[in-house]
Amino acid sequence: MRKMAIIRKSAMSLLEVVLAAVIICLAFLPILRVVDFGSVSTVKVNTYSKAARLAQELIEECKHVPFKVYQNNPNYKNLADNVYEIVQQDYYRKTMKSIEEFMEQNKQSLKDFGYDARLKVKRNNLNQIKEIWFEVEIKWRERGKKDEIAQQELRVRAGNAMYNSEAM
Repeated sequence: MRKMAIIRKSAMSLLEVVLAAVIICLAFLPILRVVDFGSVSTVKVNTYSKAARLAQELIEECKHVPFKVYQNNPNYKNLADNVYEIVQQDYYRKTMKSIEEFMEQNKQSLKDFGYDARLKVKRNNLNQIKEIWFEVEIKWRERGKKDEIAQQELRVRAGNAMYNSEAM
């Protein structure tokens, strides 16, 4: 009797292929989470930087309004020292357009967006405004899943002052 040679083929079974695919998928999950976290962080940092830019832009636009305009404004005429008053939108029309554009562009990702622009004055003995302090706060919440508890309010604050060199 002749012995038959057994030929063994080296091949993978379907089970081995599926098992290898599962292991590869499990290995890539942490990498995908890192990429997702990075993109979310990028959006948050981008929103912070845009909000800070808008706040500073608003202050700079208000600083270009002459002191006489603030001095003659009936709303600020009897404003006491160190008392904050809302800055009128007439003093930052360009920035208001930028804020509206920002809100429109981000209406899908942000909720409860708002801002507060205030000023306070310091007067000299002649009741002239010698300094104006501006403070802008922009606040928002980011949209999340519907079942999430209310997210933390995010905010950016900026402040600056201008000095009236004409005041005695």
